[in-house]
This record gives sequence, structure tokens and C-alpha cells, in this order.
Amino acid sequence: MKQKLFKLVALAAAYSAPLIAAAQIQQIGTDSGIIPTGSVGSAYTFGNLLNTGNALLNITASLIVALSVIFIIYGGFTFITSGGDETKVTEARNRIIYGVIGIAIIILAGLIFTFVGSILNTSTTTLAQ
Repeated sequence: MKQKLFKLVALAAAYSAPLIAAAQIQQIGTDSGIIPTGSVGSAYTFGNLLNTGNALLNITASLIVALSVIFIIYGGFTFITSGGDETKVTEARNRIIYGVIGIAIIILAGLIFTFVGSILNTSTTTLAQ
């Protein structure tokens, strides 16, 4: 059953790849004779790249922070309901610590991305002048 599902998904991906590629072409005009070039002009700038990276980081950060908060709440619930069992208390404490570490890592990643982006953005504007 898994092989059939895998083959079906692979077949669907193979058939939809040209549609995804065709969606990238900007001008398609059959009546006016415009030939699609596929070029996007100035759409790929460094600022757009930084904005895309920032958007992806925001989405990823939101997911990781939400999962970390759920992990902390689950650890707290396990800690409360452990009933003094030392292994459950240790597991709950580790869950809470790992959740806090996850939040700290994503905050640090955001700061590093912002810092590097500001350095690269100022260096590219200096070079352009």
C-alpha cells in the first residue's frame, strides 16, 4: 500500500512540475506574438532576498516558539502529575529545559540573521554608491 501511495505521489509530482515551471513565466501572449523569455528583470535583488529570508525566518520562528511553548506546558503538566516519581520529575524538568533552549535558539537565530542582514545591506549600498 505504501509503495502504491509513493508511486502515486511521485507521478503527481512529475506531472505537475511543468505547471509549476510555467507559472514562473511572466508574459504569455498568443495573440500578440509575445515570446515568453522567462526573465524576471530586477525582481531578484539583494533586498528581496533578505525580505524572503526574513519572512521564512518569521514563519519558522513562529512554529518553533509555538512548539516550544507546547513542550513547556506539557513538561509542566508532567511535573505536576508526576506524584513524586523521580524519573517523571526528571523527564518533566528536561522537557521544560529543552523548550526554553528552543526558544533561546530561535531568538538567537533571529538576532544573527538581522545582524548579518544589516551588515550585508549596508555593504551593498556602500558598493552601489
